[in-house]
Amino acid sequence: MTFTEHPRLLARLAGVFYMVIITFALFAYLYVRGQLIIPANMAQTATNVVAHEQLYRLGFSAAVIVVICNLPLGWICFELFKVVNPRLALLALVFITASATIEAVNLFNYITPLFTFTLPEYIGAFDAGEIQALARGQIRLFGYGFSVSLVFFSVFCVLIGYLILRSKFLPAILGLLMVAAGVTYCIENFALFLALPGIPYIGWVHLVAELLLAVWLLVVGVNEGKWRAQALAAVSAPPAISS
Repeated sequence: MTFTEHPRLLARLAGVFYMVIITFALFAYLYVRGQLIIPANMAQTATNVVAHEQLYRLGFSAAVIVVICNLPLGWICFELFKVVNPRLALLALVFITASATIEAVNLFNYITPLFTFTLPEYIGAFDAGEIQALARGQIRLFGYGFSVSLVFFSVFCVLIGYLILRSKFLPAILGLLMVAAGVTYCIENFALFLALPGIPYIGWVHLVAELLLAVWLLVVGVNEGKWRAQALAAVSAPPAISS
């Protein structure tokens, strides 16, 4: 038997990857950067990063793990949902792969401020104000790069949400929540691109949606009987005849 003949095990493995992604992303992007980086005060940011260099490196390492885990998550989702619609499942895989690629490249902007604040070559060549100005640009670039990756991820969320709604082996409410997650990701990040004011608490929508899906996959998995029935129906369906 192939691994995909065990859809519940496959779903639980997806839940493991999703929980790792959520946990490590919260640590890397919210806790570490939230604690150490103060956009309105680069002098304090420099002090924080230099004083807590190991924490900053841990945050960077956690972000790398997030990127790595996104790829098997995307592949497993493709294997699970190709029985619903293979083209849309493949499109979702393409978007999460693009998102992970952008996020991986953007991690250079995550780690660069550490070098800017600590490398002797920078310290010897620039005064404190110039170093802080350089780091401010790097920090802002990271924010925009991360938002671009999240726009691609938002499409993945919408596609997965739609596939869940069309499936018979996962609760429809999870699909609705994932569609809402994708929409709120788009709203959040295009607000940044267009320099519009953010909407308070909007981030809770996608956090709750993704967390609920991750927990469901990890604890419950999928209804194997319904998944197999849908897989059989997909195989038995006659091919479309083009005119």
